[in-house]
Amino acid sequence: MVYWVKVVFADNQELLVTDAIRHTISDDMEVLEVDTAKEVTIIPMKQIKYISCDATVFATKPKG
Repeated sequence: MVYWVKVVFADNQELLVTDAIRHTISDDMEVLEVDTAKEVTIIPMKQIKYISCDATVFATKPKG
């Protein structure tokens, strides 16, 4: 599944990744990792104001 992830930084700059295949926060809550088929972007959490993503990531598959 490919989806979008938007990161807004503390200085109000924005990063929009339109072809994300995964995004995770490290176990120590220090960095956000956004993966695409071509690159991995690692962002320190201290630089992030907020993160948003495509709601289809959380959609459940219908039973049946």
